[in-house]
Amino acid sequence: IRDNIIGWTAKSGQIVAALEQFENLLTDRKRILGPDHPDILSTRGSIAVLTAESGQIETALEQFKSLLREQKRILDPNHLQTLITRGNIAAWTAEYGQFSAAVEQSENLLDDQKRILGPDHPDTLITRGNIAIWALNSGQIETALEQFESLLRDQKQILGPDHPDILTTRYNIAYLLEETEQHDASAQQLEKLLSDQNRILGPDHPDILATWNNIAAWNEEAE
Repeated sequence: IRDNIIGWTAKSGQIVAALEQFENLLTDRKRILGPDHPDILSTRGSIAVLTAESGQIETALEQFKSLLREQKRILDPNHLQTLITRGNIAAWTAEYGQFSAAVEQSENLLDDQKRILGPDHPDTLITRGNIAIWALNSGQIETALEQFESLLRDQKQILGPDHPDILTTRYNIAYLLEETEQHDASAQQLEKLLSDQNRILGPDHPDILATWNNIAAWNEEAE
């Protein structure tokens, strides 16, 4: 019950209060359950996430890395929660601006996800998308475009053509086509995407406004 209260406190935007409550909960869980109980690992993960969201990314990364060591010891290196923590480390490493390091961490994670979860698991697909985004952020535009196009083919086969993640990937491809000066191809991609977004998401979805804005901006730039 306390864990749920804190979770909803955090979701309501009271991050500092939730952090304090999680720290108190962690103390009591250690006393009652013992230091190696899985619920304690879960609480430590929640604390690390909220610490990062409060802007203390460097501290949060240390917390995640400490948690990862304990998860490998208590749970297993191949446990799903261990893989999730590795994904969090890569994500917040990228948020900290270290894109090359995040790509390397994610590529190692991807190898293990394919082996443990399988190549078609949603988490595996998410990691592939993250690698492409962070390759883009590190300046590898053509590499990122190839990765997104490969990801799109697999997403269509695994998730189905109307999955929201596919719409996101298609937008990223259109953006990268524009970045590589393939203006006509980018415009065609955006027009098709806009039609599908209207059909799948509804006309008032924020992503549709973003697509409209990009079509207008890129048309103006082309003119």
